[in-house]
Amino acid sequence: WSKFFKWYDYMSWYPIGRPIGTTIYPGMQFVSVWIWEAAKYIPDTKYAIPKNIVSQIPKWMLFYLPNKGKLLAFGPMSLNDVCCLVPAWFGALATFLTFLLASELSESTSVGLFAAAVMSIIPAHIMRSVGGGFDNEAVAVSAFVLVLLLWVRSIRTPSSWFFGVFAGLAYVAAAATWGGYIFINNMIGLHALFLVGFGKYNTGVYRAFTLYFIIGTWGAMQVPVIGWAPLRSVEQMPSL
Repeated sequence: WSKFFKWYDYMSWYPIGRPIGTTIYPGMQFVSVWIWEAAKYIPDTKYAIPKNIVSQIPKWMLFYLPNKGKLLAFGPMSLNDVCCLVPAWFGALATFLTFLLASELSESTSVGLFAAAVMSIIPAHIMRSVGGGFDNEAVAVSAFVLVLLLWVRSIRTPSSWFFGVFAGLAYVAAAATWGGYIFINNMIGLHALFLVGFGKYNTGVYRAFTLYFIIGTWGAMQVPVIGWAPLRSVEQMPSL
């Protein structure tokens, strides 16, 4: 952690170089390393698929299966493989979280499934979740949808306010991943304002937003590239 934020890259931004720790959102890199470290605990396992099962699979389909359907192998992954697959993994996660968000808002599983189907074919989402597309948005979209999901869950009833804690933590993850976190923060602040304007205010909304804002803002300020921006930047004032 310390070495990453003190890393100075002399090979880029020639001739001055680049202070990586204070000019990058580190969320995607840290998540990838954590997954890579966790994958080291996966034991090397090989499982031969019984021939009677393989024979039931159409031949054209065998070409797309690992080892042509003859062998399943599990084990640690290289960091390169993890980085290549992270966008696809989080793309699927973002789609699932969209299902949960739409279901929470509409109280309908059918609406959630439709929203997930739309999310899965949006060109912008596909571009940012394709294997090998290792960029901030690949992880950030999942974090953003998770923030919205937990915020909505925190105001379901006056007694649901404690979910505001998790919404704040999710916001910290979003802020550490991509600069678009400002949009999510302002949208939640605007939503809270509309709740007050439409007479939906209660102590649960107050507690949920207070917890979300304090935890989220404090956590975001721990990211070097953000620093004091949440309290200094005009564009982040609406939520305050």
